Amino acid sequence: MAINSLERMERLLAIAQEEGILVRSEWLGGVRGGLVRIGKEPILFIDESLDVPEQLQQAKMALSQLDWRDSDWWDEIQNLLEFEPHNVRK
Repeated sequence: MAINSLERMERLLAIAQEEGILVRSEWLGGVRGGLVRIGKEPILFIDESLDVPEQLQQAKMALSQLDWRDSDWWDEIQNLLEFEPHNVRK
């Protein structure tokens, strides 16, 4: 059974938080969200001005930049980020 955009995003954000990424939802007016580091702390900004599918795309783009292969959630994150074999870093 396929999960909808909201469920997929909620799960992605929960995994990010479990991995120590602070998730902030802010009204950014479409300017841009994404993953940043302040000092050593990674923070994922999600733009609340976007609809859920756009927020999901924003989160996927940001989180797909990370190497998840050593994560306990590797199998699930591959599915959530919709990794194709050519997207997986070696």
